[in-house]
Amino acid sequence: MRGLELSEQFYWQVVSPLIARRFPWLQERYAAGLIGYGSDVLGYDDEISRDHEWGPRGHIWLSTADYSRYARRLDRILHEELPLEFLGFKTRFVVDHGLQALVPAPEGQTGTHHHVAITTVPRYLRIQFGLRRLPPTVLDWICLPEQKLLELTRGKVFYDPVGEISAVRQAFAYLPDDVWRFKLQYAWEAVDSVDVAMLNAARGDTLSARINLNKLVESIVRIVFLLNRRYCPGSPKWLSREFYALPRLAREIGPRLEECQVMDDIPASCSVIADVLRILVDEQNRLGITEPVTLEAPEYRQEQQSFYLQKVIRALAESLPPELRELEIHGGSDQWVTNADVLIWAEQYGKLRAIYRHKGRVKRHGIGDKMI
Repeated sequence: MRGLELSEQFYWQVVSPLIARRFPWLQERYAAGLIGYGSDVLGYDDEISRDHEWGPRGHIWLSTADYSRYARRLDRILHEELPLEFLGFKTRFVVDHGLQALVPAPEGQTGTHHHVAITTVPRYLRIQFGLRRLPPTVLDWICLPEQKLLELTRGKVFYDPVGEISAVRQAFAYLPDDVWRFKLQYAWEAVDSVDVAMLNAARGDTLSARINLNKLVESIVRIVFLLNRRYCPGSPKWLSREFYALPRLAREIGPRLEECQVMDDIPASCSVIADVLRILVDEQNRLGITEPVTLEAPEYRQEQQSFYLQKVIRALAESLPPELRELEIHGGSDQWVTNADVLIWAEQYGKLRAIYRHKGRVKRHGIGDKMI
């Protein structure tokens, strides 16, 4: 049984009747579901996934007033009255300090926790996303990692007579158009360097060539997610499954990308990459995101470079509103930040707003300043 199905049955058969019996006045005033982190939220969990943060679990969203009045009491009653097992799976968990995660509690273990998180929608948005008000600002959207947006919009809401959490999930279904094009611009900037891998190979720098190729493949995958208007996972763990589930382009170019990663002939791999980039430019033109763009050879042409992407990048930049076009840092936070701890915790990636706002103060107007 998949974890999402298990958790939904756990809610309807155990949690919901308990709340109805012990808190009948809350019956039409809360929502329940399972969203957030975990392979079960994405629907990819298997037996290997059951070692941590897996089992009968979920979220309860109360109103702010009800949270103040009843959250502590509800938490205690869930701990005292939930069965120790449901459909053969443990409902009590303990912290594994090595994994920094909750794992099923051994028999007789003290200090256990049930896995039903009690919160409010504003509290959830503040803790998980650093959002204190809605709608988000443009900078909020740029700083939000797509992995966090994936967590918010996947999984399932089991019960929601209030409609608040469902409305939030709908509002975050995908990036606003301006932010989408802003991230596309950076994504194309990241692949405008096929020639570098070719030059590495020509000089015998195979390790550098392979690293560049792998980075190009990852950047192409991110473009495909953007062209499909789907959130890209932050971890490679489920990237392949999410990629091949995309409705457009993935099944056409995915096998080519996999092939070029293992080919012995690096120039041939670069040729595959170049062909894939042409397909992506054609798709972007077909979608009408900007005025149609044609690929051209660069004025200064090295033998390794057949075209450049500056027209694609410039067309996207020109389509942006001044607020985004004038930012000194291009791309969303998860496109240039690689520290996982920054991208997981709202209190960390929220600090990036100040970086985007900051205007550079180094003056480069003197003779030679731009050449030194």
